Amino acid sequence: MKHISTILCVPLTLCALLIGFAQGFSETFTVPAGDNFTKIVNLNEGDEVSGRVAVVGVEESLINFSISDPGNIVILDHSNIGLRDFKFTAPRTGTYSFHFQNQFSQETKHITLNYNVQHFIFGLPQELILVFVIVGLALIAIVVFIAMSPKP
Repeated sequence: MKHISTILCVPLTLCALLIGFAQGFSETFTVPAGDNFTKIVNLNEGDEVSGRVAVVGVEESLINFSISDPGNIVILDHSNIGLRDFKFTAPRTGTYSFHFQNQFSQETKHITLNYNVQHFIFGLPQELILVFVIVGLALIAIVVFIAMSPKP
Protein backbone atom coordinates (compact mmCIF):
# COMPACT_ATOMS: atom_id res chain seq x y z
CA MET A 1 0.00 0.00 0.00
CA LYS A 2 2.88 2.40 0.75
CA HIS A 3 4.30 1.72 -2.72
CA ILE A 4 1.01 2.71 -4.37
CA SER A 5 0.77 5.94 -2.37
CA THR A 6 4.31 6.82 -3.43
CA ILE A 7 3.41 6.21 -7.08
CA LEU A 8 0.42 8.54 -6.75
CA CYS A 9 2.25 11.25 -4.75
CA VAL A 10 4.95 11.86 -7.38
CA PRO A 11 2.52 12.88 -10.18
CA LEU A 12 0.42 14.90 -7.72
CA THR A 13 3.52 16.80 -6.61
CA LEU A 14 4.46 17.42 -10.25
CA CYS A 15 0.95 18.69 -10.91
CA ALA A 16 1.16 21.08 -7.93
CA LEU A 17 4.50 22.42 -9.17
CA LEU A 18 3.12 23.02 -12.66
CA ILE A 19 0.13 24.89 -11.28
CA GLY A 20 2.50 27.23 -9.46
CA PHE A 21 3.87 28.52 -12.77
CA ALA A 22 0.70 30.37 -13.82
CA GLN A 23 0.97 34.11 -13.36
CA GLY A 24 -1.59 36.85 -13.40
CA PHE A 25 -0.99 40.26 -11.90
CA SER A 26 -2.86 43.46 -11.20
CA GLU A 27 -1.10 46.46 -9.75
CA THR A 28 -1.81 50.16 -9.27
CA PHE A 29 1.00 52.65 -8.75
CA THR A 30 1.79 56.32 -9.20
CA VAL A 31 4.32 58.02 -11.42
CA PRO A 32 5.18 61.53 -10.23
CA ALA A 33 5.22 64.44 -12.68
CA GLY A 34 8.41 64.46 -14.74
CA ASP A 35 9.44 60.99 -13.56
CA ASN A 36 9.62 57.35 -14.71
CA PHE A 37 8.61 54.02 -13.17
CA THR A 38 9.91 50.60 -14.18
CA LYS A 39 8.28 47.25 -13.42
CA ILE A 40 10.54 44.19 -13.70
CA VAL A 41 9.12 40.84 -14.91
CA ASN A 42 11.01 37.56 -15.30
CA LEU A 43 9.89 35.55 -18.33
CA ASN A 44 10.91 32.37 -20.10
CA GLU A 45 11.43 32.10 -23.83
CA GLY A 46 8.08 31.54 -25.53
CA ASP A 47 5.93 32.92 -22.70
CA GLU A 48 2.95 34.86 -24.01
CA VAL A 49 2.19 38.04 -22.12
CA SER A 50 -1.06 39.94 -22.54
CA GLY A 51 -2.36 42.84 -20.54
CA ARG A 52 -3.72 46.34 -20.24
CA VAL A 53 -2.31 49.66 -19.06
CA ALA A 54 -4.78 52.29 -17.87
CA VAL A 55 -4.08 55.79 -16.65
CA VAL A 56 -6.63 56.62 -13.97
CA GLY A 57 -7.82 60.16 -13.46
CA VAL A 58 -8.13 63.25 -15.60
CA GLU A 59 -9.33 62.77 -19.19
CA GLU A 60 -6.10 64.10 -20.66
CA SER A 61 -3.92 61.82 -18.52
CA LEU A 62 -1.43 60.29 -20.94
CA ILE A 63 1.87 58.48 -20.47
CA ASN A 64 4.49 56.76 -22.60
CA PHE A 65 4.69 52.99 -22.17
CA SER A 66 7.36 50.63 -23.46
CA ILE A 67 8.67 47.12 -22.83
CA SER A 68 12.30 46.09 -23.26
CA ASP A 69 13.79 42.60 -23.33
CA PRO A 70 16.81 41.29 -21.34
CA GLY A 71 19.16 42.83 -23.90
CA ASN A 72 17.51 46.23 -23.33
CA ILE A 73 15.98 46.12 -26.84
CA VAL A 74 12.57 47.78 -26.97
CA ILE A 75 9.96 45.26 -28.16
CA LEU A 76 6.86 47.43 -27.59
CA ASP A 77 6.69 51.23 -27.59
CA HIS A 78 3.49 53.27 -27.20
CA SER A 79 3.37 57.04 -26.80
CA ASN A 80 0.63 59.20 -25.30
CA ILE A 81 -1.65 56.44 -24.09
CA GLY A 82 -4.46 56.60 -21.58
CA LEU A 83 -5.68 53.04 -22.10
CA ARG A 84 -3.79 50.41 -24.06
CA ASP A 85 -3.96 46.63 -24.47
CA PHE A 86 -0.71 44.86 -25.25
CA LYS A 87 0.45 41.38 -26.16
CA PHE A 88 3.83 39.87 -26.99
CA THR A 89 5.75 36.61 -26.93
CA ALA A 90 9.03 36.63 -25.02
CA PRO A 91 11.81 36.06 -27.57
CA ARG A 92 14.22 34.84 -24.89
CA THR A 93 14.48 34.01 -21.20
CA GLY A 94 15.37 36.80 -18.82
CA THR A 95 14.29 40.00 -17.11
CA TYR A 96 11.88 42.24 -19.02
CA SER A 97 11.28 45.87 -18.09
CA PHE A 98 7.92 47.62 -18.35
CA HIS A 99 8.65 51.37 -18.53
CA PHE A 100 6.13 54.08 -17.68
CA GLN A 101 7.19 57.64 -18.49
CA ASN A 102 5.45 60.75 -17.16
CA GLN A 103 8.15 63.21 -18.16
CA PHE A 104 6.06 65.82 -19.96
CA SER A 105 3.27 66.24 -17.40
CA GLN A 106 2.82 68.61 -14.49
CA GLU A 107 0.71 66.14 -12.50
CA THR A 108 1.19 62.74 -10.87
CA LYS A 109 -0.39 59.87 -12.82
CA HIS A 110 -2.09 56.86 -11.26
CA ILE A 111 -1.59 53.79 -13.43
CA THR A 112 -3.22 50.38 -13.32
CA LEU A 113 -1.31 47.49 -14.89
CA ASN A 114 -3.01 44.13 -15.44
CA TYR A 115 -1.21 41.30 -17.20
CA ASN A 116 -1.19 37.53 -17.56
CA VAL A 117 1.69 35.25 -18.46
CA GLN A 118 0.89 32.05 -20.37
CA HIS A 119 3.66 29.47 -19.94
CA PHE A 120 4.36 26.73 -22.45
CA ILE A 121 5.82 23.30 -21.65
CA PHE A 122 7.20 21.30 -24.58
CA GLY A 123 5.44 23.77 -26.91
CA LEU A 124 2.01 23.12 -25.34
CA PRO A 125 0.05 25.48 -23.08
CA GLN A 126 0.54 24.70 -19.42
CA GLU A 127 -3.19 24.02 -18.94
CA LEU A 128 -3.14 21.29 -21.59
CA ILE A 129 -0.19 19.60 -19.86
CA LEU A 130 -2.15 19.69 -16.60
CA VAL A 131 -5.13 18.04 -18.30
CA PHE A 132 -2.82 15.25 -19.53
CA VAL A 133 -1.40 14.82 -16.02
CA ILE A 134 -4.87 14.63 -14.44
CA VAL A 135 -6.14 12.16 -17.03
CA GLY A 136 -2.99 10.07 -16.57
CA LEU A 137 -3.44 10.06 -12.80
CA ALA A 138 -7.07 9.02 -13.19
CA LEU A 139 -6.04 6.13 -15.48
CA ILE A 140 -3.34 5.04 -13.03
CA ALA A 141 -5.85 5.13 -10.18
CA ILE A 142 -8.30 2.99 -12.17
CA VAL A 143 -5.60 0.45 -13.04
CA VAL A 144 -4.44 0.29 -9.41
CA PHE A 145 -8.03 -0.10 -8.21
CA ILE A 146 -8.66 -2.94 -10.66
CA ALA A 147 -5.36 -4.65 -9.77
CA MET A 148 -6.06 -4.46 -6.02
CA SER A 149 -9.71 -5.53 -6.21
CA PRO A 150 -10.40 -9.03 -4.92
CA LYS A 151 -10.89 -11.53 -7.69
CA PRO A 152 -14.18 -13.54 -7.62
